[in-house]
Amino acid sequence: MSTNTAHMAKLRWRCRRGMRELDEAMRAYLDNHYESASEDERTRFENLQDMQDPELYQLVSGKAKEAQYQNILDKMSATMASRT
Repeated sequence: MSTNTAHMAKLRWRCRRGMRELDEAMRAYLDNHYESASEDERTRFENLQDMQDPELYQLVSGKAKEAQYQNILDKMSATMASRT
């Protein structure tokens, strides 16, 4: 397994959260935007993965805002909306 493949597998595993909504949002970004993202954006996504579920849910659901993550959250939202 290459480093990139191993890294992506680790990220995919870390997208598994305690809530279906979070699982889907995190995978939506990983599958559709991560590989083309800048290094800074990738780092911010990985920082999101370090958050506890309640804090992350607040961001993903739009109940809380943090400017540094807004671009990622917007991409998650747009990807999720296009699936319906």
